[in-house]
Amino acid sequence: MGAGWCPPGILGIGIGGTAEKAMILAKQACMESIDIQELIARGANNALEELRLELYDKVNALGIGAQGLGGLTTVLDIKIRDYPTHAANKPVAMIPNCAATRHIHFILDGSGVAEFKPPRLEDWPNITWDAGATARRVNLDTVTPAEVATWKPGETLLLSGTLLTGRDAAHKRMVDLFERGEPLPKTLTLPTSLFITWVLSIQCGTKWWVLPDPPQPRAWINLPKPC
Repeated sequence: MGAGWCPPGILGIGIGGTAEKAMILAKQACMESIDIQELIARGANNALEELRLELYDKVNALGIGAQGLGGLTTVLDIKIRDYPTHAANKPVAMIPNCAATRHIHFILDGSGVAEFKPPRLEDWPNITWDAGATARRVNLDTVTPAEVATWKPGETLLLSGTLLTGRDAAHKRMVDLFERGEPLPKTLTLPTSLFITWVLSIQCGTKWWVLPDPPQPRAWINLPKPC
């Protein structure tokens, strides 16, 4: 599976029942709250919790890291649900849950509109990571084409400001505008903002091909080339 599921995230595992039931259990497991750190602190109380801790350590020890670029964290938690089954038929299902997944639990009791308060920024820990003396700070609201031209491969850029993102459809519309000789929308023109897309575009003669978004940057080298 490697980094094809866009780690770090949660692995939901279903054990028992039928094959269909195991898949449902795995999906339900993905919806549970992250509590692996609490489990590590207090220790396992049963076999399932022991298995969660074992898989958590072994998966992270693979060093796959965020988006397959290497690192200490590949999974944020391991969730397991089980169900009675015949000893001769013990199905196991696993569903990787992408890091982009978000969910919230609430109850509609008829008392009115459900309201959700955003989390406070103070709830996040202070980041003390040092990017190094050679890291370059870039304000995306004021960056110029001349500044972009000075960036070097492998250089660390610390981005701040407005960042717009898009995938295949957005990139295709940009290419169509270029081919018709039309300008980009004002919000996509430097130096007001920098538009970043995680798609691969290849020029074949006078034509540009926009290939599908791969699961992670390393997969680009395996995409079929149009020319």
